[in-house]
Amino acid sequence: MREVLSPAERERAEKIRHMDTRLSYLQAKSAFRIILAAHLHVPPRDLQMTVSRFGKPQLPAHGIEVSQSHSHDWSAVAVSALGLVGIDIERWRPLADCRQLACHIMTDQEAGVFEDSPSELTVRKFLELWTRKEAVLKCAGLGLRQDPRGLYTGWDEPAVQFDNVQYYLNALPVCEQLVGHLASHAPQKVIMRSLPSQLDVWL
Repeated sequence: MREVLSPAERERAEKIRHMDTRLSYLQAKSAFRIILAAHLHVPPRDLQMTVSRFGKPQLPAHGIEVSQSHSHDWSAVAVSALGLVGIDIERWRPLADCRQLACHIMTDQEAGVFEDSPSELTVRKFLELWTRKEAVLKCAGLGLRQDPRGLYTGWDEPAVQFDNVQYYLNALPVCEQLVGHLASHAPQKVIMRSLPSQLDVWL
């Protein structure tokens, strides 16, 4: 996996002390490069990627927009030739302080709906809202440098406004363990591809 990474990515990997976290980072970054390389028909190591000051990956020489998210052993990559894109996934897991966390990401309107939710759905609803917000903020190129409480997405709206720009949201039809959303500037058709079966072919 290290062979396809940039020198900066390899250096960062070496600084991660916990072995499981380091392996997760290596898997996510190498898969990102391999997927993009297959899409662009170039060797993974030849991809010239830059990172914006807010952490958004960019491929200025190829005319595509990309976004990546990973959670534990899962990784998601979005590629678009039609405009900006943002993706976020979270692995479902128990969150003991879910309601306390909610006050740090929700608008007053969202918090009111959340408080009325059945207790057995609170974690799922929290992660759904979190991935909707982060997908939009990634698409905007800001990530979590923007306070998520300044962005209203709700749970059901197919499109939301942020900073006078409209963003379209798609829930990712992923497995039971994951919650995820994709955001874009236009209502794009989303084509899903599942790995590692295809990754084996690309390698």
